[in-house]
Amino acid sequence: MIEATHPDALNTRNRPWRRRIAQGLGVTGLIAVGIVFGAKLWQPIQSVEQRVTTPIRDVVKRASPLEQLPDSAAAACPAIVSLRVPGLQGPAPQGVLISGNGLVVTSAAVPAGLTFDAWLDGRKLQGKVEAQDPLTGISLVKLDGIDLPSLALGDPDIAPPGSWGFTLASPNGSGCIVEQATVASDFATDGATQDYYLRIHGTGDAPPDGTPFLGADGRVVALAQAGLGDGGRPDRFLPADLVTITISRLMRTADVAPPPFGLVAEDLSPILAARLGADRGRGAVVVHVAKGSIAEASRLRIGDVILSAGRTPISSASELARVLGGSDPVEMIVSRGRDRAQLVFTLTP
Repeated sequence: MIEATHPDALNTRNRPWRRRIAQGLGVTGLIAVGIVFGAKLWQPIQSVEQRVTTPIRDVVKRASPLEQLPDSAAAACPAIVSLRVPGLQGPAPQGVLISGNGLVVTSAAVPAGLTFDAWLDGRKLQGKVEAQDPLTGISLVKLDGIDLPSLALGDPDIAPPGSWGFTLASPNGSGCIVEQATVASDFATDGATQDYYLRIHGTGDAPPDGTPFLGADGRVVALAQAGLGDGGRPDRFLPADLVTITISRLMRTADVAPPPFGLVAEDLSPILAARLGADRGRGAVVVHVAKGSIAEASRLRIGDVILSAGRTPISSASELARVLGGSDPVEMIVSRGRDRAQLVFTLTP
């Protein structure tokens, strides 16, 4: 009887080594196919992994503001100026270079037109008061130098309470005293109606006038002015938004006469609107009222939002300035407080 047999092209039944070779080739082929498909699948997986893990690694590697403080202070210190003004008692007033051609801003009471020594990073230069604002006490001083280090002023908005930063002072004109500090409160938190300020806590002794408070990004947030307000407080600083407005006005014109009616206003930003409980995008907010001025006599307050003036709707400080440029009485509609009570004032020259 003849048994049926199955075809065996490779004759592996009689030759076991051929069977093993065939099995090996099959496994190798499967591995090769797996590698090809695995490589194609790995590229999108790797891309997703990078998108997910890279931000996490960046956050982990990023140094905290406190860890960056030594580097931030070292970078900013060469722009801090010690003003040796004859006749002034106490610590030397401080100034901040805001341009490489030697323009310095200070909130210290520096006599107008005076020439004096100014120490900058161990160098003695000559300084002279170029312009002075009688409302805020801000002065612009010109140093006889070029290509000098400078600092930028912060965002044109008031820093909110809780903002972290540090103060820099160079009383000896070489090196800086560094102290970390925070914005503890502001005029709105304290319910102040006569002064526009930040209260900076964390400084030990009272800083000299003109000492800058810098944010974590190294920009100037405020300038110390201990005499700010009735009685004065060593923790009060002029916010950079008011400093910026004042500098712009001083640089536009040599006339340092007080603004019309003795008030300074700025655009109502979203942050200020939130601090005051006001409608966003409407009006100009009063940030300074001169003592003995028409605005003070009319009982305007810091934080009042001017909605209209001379029957003209006001949406910005520039619009208000145009209306107040004349010599006629001006009727104003003002929003005050979180209840947004609308009051009517008439400013008569």
